[in-house]
Amino acid sequence: MTRKKPIEKRAYLARDDRRLALLDVAATVVEQQGWPALSMISVAETAKVSRQLVYQHFTSVDELMADTMSHLFRSRYENIRSGIGENSSDLTGLMRLVEQQTFGDNPARVRALWQMITATYSDNAETSRMGTRLRHLLTKLWTPMVMQQFGLGEAQARTLVWMLHMSFWGAHQLVHDGEISRKSSNELFTWMLMKLMTPDAAAAAKKPATTSKTKAPTIKPKAASKG
Repeated sequence: MTRKKPIEKRAYLARDDRRLALLDVAATVVEQQGWPALSMISVAETAKVSRQLVYQHFTSVDELMADTMSHLFRSRYENIRSGIGENSSDLTGLMRLVEQQTFGDNPARVRALWQMITATYSDNAETSRMGTRLRHLLTKLWTPMVMQQFGLGEAQARTLVWMLHMSFWGAHQLVHDGEISRKSSNELFTWMLMKLMTPDAAAAAKKPATTSKTKAPTIKPKAASKG
């Protein structure tokens, strides 16, 4: 008589630890398949647990998505907050630190974070509100430093913080797509910050080399037609 293989029991975890483990799995699903793939079923299948167990920790897909967003955001937020504490008067130095952390991270996680903060992956109102909330937390973190460096009011500084973030993430995408090198991206972004903070000093500084792999064509104006 053939003996049945014993069923492997799932390792016991305390409730909070199990929830954290499920959030790690949810983050993996998002990184590998994108935000639209995140569901109770995808988390259960990836974690090799029952759907009922996932529902014990998250009452809805909206809650699962919101908590996964916070889970992904938390480590990045804490790293930036720590960096600001250590570089409170050196904006370019802090941006270099963020650049190192960003390029040192998993590209799939970086893409997921960007989609999350800009809410470009979903038309769901709840996830859009969550993305806006996280964006506000991020800009609030940088605002005092930018106010000091640029001599701006709070509202202006908050807007500039987000504009700089958009530029930074855009540069990261260009590097990822192979259109510019990481070195060129970093030099150009640093030059832009210097230009904004100290226009006279930046004007005297060496202008970054051409960053694109292909040189842009020169467009000559057409001669005025006679007649």
